[in-house]
Amino acid sequence: MKLNIQIHLEELQRRITSHLRSCIENHVRDRIIKICSISGTGKTQLALSFTQNTKCNMYFSFRGLDHRTALAQFKRTFSVWCDLSSAMTWQEAFRCLVPFFKKHYTKVVLDDLEHSKSESEVITAIEQLSESLTDMKNLFLLPCRCEASFGKHELFRVPLYTSVDIKKHAQKMSAVDVARLCAVTGGLSALLNDYDETKSFFDNLNGWISTDSMLYHLMPQMLSEQFRTPESYHEILYAIARGKHRLSEIAKHMAVPNNQCKKYLDALIAVGLIEVKEHHYSILNSYVDFWHRFFYLNVSRLVTAPSDVANGILTQLNEFALEKQLSECIKKLPFHIPKDAKRQYNDIFDYVFQNGSHTVLVKLPESLDWHCTKQELDKLFDSVTDYCDAFYEAEICVVSFNRFSNYCVRQAG
Repeated sequence: MKLNIQIHLEELQRRITSHLRSCIENHVRDRIIKICSISGTGKTQLALSFTQNTKCNMYFSFRGLDHRTALAQFKRTFSVWCDLSSAMTWQEAFRCLVPFFKKHYTKVVLDDLEHSKSESEVITAIEQLSESLTDMKNLFLLPCRCEASFGKHELFRVPLYTSVDIKKHAQKMSAVDVARLCAVTGGLSALLNDYDETKSFFDNLNGWISTDSMLYHLMPQMLSEQFRTPESYHEILYAIARGKHRLSEIAKHMAVPNNQCKKYLDALIAVGLIEVKEHHYSILNSYVDFWHRFFYLNVSRLVTAPSDVANGILTQLNEFALEKQLSECIKKLPFHIPKDAKRQYNDIFDYVFQNGSHTVLVKLPESLDWHCTKQELDKLFDSVTDYCDAFYEAEICVVSFNRFSNYCVRQAG
């Protein structure tokens, strides 16, 4: 699937323009832009696309380079801008670049700096560089996975692709397959780009059921890039994916003390893989959840019996996709569902709560292919008086993954 990053690019442009305007007004020279998200979201591609229209742009990666080699390679790369042969430190290297920066608008992408031993010296050198430059025509874009990386500088969070975005890119895909694809890939561009639109969703899934696939490899790559002992973090994510959401439950599963388990959990929060609300830990990205539910303990079966793994996934996939999509739907509602809202399990409406003088009644889809037909909407209208005193005091919110019927649209209008 060929994704168009133009929307993300335009938003990045707006954010940076606003940041530069603020810097000028407040006499601040913060030229570091952090482009942050988990692996697979296209941070580097976005940064490179942003810089490509600038005549003086440069890309440099610290991946696999030790401190000494990184500086030597940096000097060779940027020698086209000025002579850096005399520079013995990062501060000296950036100081040599000052005359060039003063004359030219530049955009520099420094990739994979986050876990480099050169990180602190490079950031300090850029900050010192700012003291020698009086304007804001030189920018440094730094892709990173942790929001706290590189200190307090301007931060742009790369948005994930939603089901709406996927539908725009694959207009012939059914709403059910869009929901499945969004849930399995978590909206990560690396996985969506690996999706073959000429094949059915199930053919793509069969291709993914392999230890050679991008879908399999990305998750281990995420943790190995972040942690020296990724095995422990995989086990924690597996525990959460299987329904253990409280610290005591996860620690018991891990067979470690609560305080040690909390350190692991805090590290996963820092890199944006999980969140905690009211002592309830949950996985933020549905791909991370999918991988640990269906792949984590099936590595050998992915080799010996991939069709069995595929069939097992298919029997649970719609339920998994519905679970993930409903949470996203709730976030997009035009109002906030209060904590004390009554969840109406196995009832006509899913949530009923008071909003001022109105009773709000929320109907969520019962399945991925559920449609709000004339009969369904009439049933909702007829049921309103079971939940509130008078019809005119009620507001009905209906959510569906599929197009509403013309009748429903007219009634809503």
